[in-house]
Amino acid sequence: MGPWLALLCGLLLASPALAADATRASFVVSASSESFAANVRARAEKEPKETARALLRFYEKRGFLPAWFADDGAPRPQVGQYLAALHEAGAEGLWPERYHCSALEASLRRLTLGGGAEDAWMEVELGLTSSFLTYASHLLSGQVSSLINWRTKPPGPRVLAAVLEGALLSGDVTGTLRGLSPGQEGFVRLREALGRYRAIAAAGGWPLVPEGPPLERGRRDARVAVLREELRVMGDLPTTPGERLLRPEEPGVSTVVLADELVHAALEMPSPEEPPPEDLYDAGLAEAVKSFQRRHGLGVDGKVGPETLEALRVPVGERIGQLLVNLERWRQVPRDLAPRYVMVNLPAFELEAVEQGRTVLRMPVIIGMTEPEWSTPVLEDEVEYLVLHPEWNVPQGITEEEVLPKLREDAGAAGALGLKVLDKATGQEVDPSTVDWNGLEPGALPYRFSQAPGESNPLGQVKFIFPNRFDIYLHDTPNPALFAQRERALSHGCVRVAEPAKLADFMLRGYRGWTQDWLEAELKVTGEPQRVQLPAPVPVYLLYWTAFVDAEGRIGFRRDIYQHDAEVLRALSGNPVPGGSRG
Repeated sequence: MGPWLALLCGLLLASPALAADATRASFVVSASSESFAANVRARAEKEPKETARALLRFYEKRGFLPAWFADDGAPRPQVGQYLAALHEAGAEGLWPERYHCSALEASLRRLTLGGGAEDAWMEVELGLTSSFLTYASHLLSGQVSSLINWRTKPPGPRVLAAVLEGALLSGDVTGTLRGLSPGQEGFVRLREALGRYRAIAAAGGWPLVPEGPPLERGRRDARVAVLREELRVMGDLPTTPGERLLRPEEPGVSTVVLADELVHAALEMPSPEEPPPEDLYDAGLAEAVKSFQRRHGLGVDGKVGPETLEALRVPVGERIGQLLVNLERWRQVPRDLAPRYVMVNLPAFELEAVEQGRTVLRMPVIIGMTEPEWSTPVLEDEVEYLVLHPEWNVPQGITEEEVLPKLREDAGAAGALGLKVLDKATGQEVDPSTVDWNGLEPGALPYRFSQAPGESNPLGQVKFIFPNRFDIYLHDTPNPALFAQRERALSHGCVRVAEPAKLADFMLRGYRGWTQDWLEAELKVTGEPQRVQLPAPVPVYLLYWTAFVDAEGRIGFRRDIYQHDAEVLRALSGNPVPGGSRG
């Protein structure tokens, strides 16, 4: 009879499936280090590469001695802690059964009942270690080893074996695992939102406004009542007039929105004592629709047109999927972002400049087109220098797909486009009329094209250089009218910024006497290219968030413009996403 039964029962209370069946043990940990080492090596051969290496390192360091069981067969307290922590994996956006939670509990239960072979404890021991190492790895740097179209550097190296050893020695397995998740507000808020959206899904989800003609203020329609209920569940509409409405993204915090502000949005609104008819599209409902539109990056007009209706008809299960995908992306973002950095959210078409954790500059951007060859890649780099009055060297892809076809029709097109033709070997300018453009193969052109600085130069008056293998950068544009478009996937991959002078000022502030006034004046004239080296590189992150904390501090969603989400979601796990389908 094992002397640890009382201890086991107490410790495993956090894991109810085990606590209910824990009974006297009939086994004793008994094996030579050589025998156990052989089992460890055999197990490592079945594990993925990263887990196998960590597993071997962990047991080598401890001289191939068991970690989860005492010599008398008693599971150490950390076993119950770990299994309890696994039951909470869903709250992290992970799936407990991916780490064999139920199988481990069943195997441990069989041991406590005296079933199985004499060395069955080894399988449980190694199963716990493998599970912990895999779960810790996923918390630390994500489940998908190399996310599609996600090229940021993963978090700094953490030896998983050392993480496990530290958890066992400290006796705080739960705290150790909790500390592996990202601590950035963006991740924490999405994780909280995941819990709320899953609760909504468990309650049946939100109703979906039926398809039909546009809805707007003053209209009475049975579909309006469905719209009201959907926006109430989402948190964009107060449940009753006069109620102090907590934003759905901020449960229990002090930031509130007085629902009265919505109710009294127009003089003709009924008083708080007389709520509007459910089927009436009133001013308060129009304000709630605007709130929804802002959160989803739609045109803000308070009307339910085709685009807004499409977004309203997304079921909660799809939003849960977006949250899961973006939590995974956060795990592959560096844990410690620099004190000053620039971040571009590609699906939101927005740039933020951040200083000491505070957004000090925000502006719209234009990103690469949706065709794969022109889409803007996701990456992490550093802006090293600026070029004022830049010359445009036409990229090879644009040369072959856009410039060459025009030259084959008319050699004078180069001049009309403002382009110089240069010999690649000598750098000398070539008269385009002397070249047989139809006789040249696109992949072997001996010429390159450039455009001098000027008002029509596609790069505008400044570009921000962070050398990278994609040859993309941030830059100005001579066509600012394009920023008025809501969806701005219009470039050949580079990111055009709406306020280049302000961005340059952010990067140059305090350096060598540069001022925003000087920059704005300089950018208004045409001059020769001028390189401005930054004394300290400024990190830049081109990221892909389709669910994120928006400028108003709420959870925003954006359309998956590059179709990356579905690929990532498929790679995460086979766990179905709850929440229903479109009605």
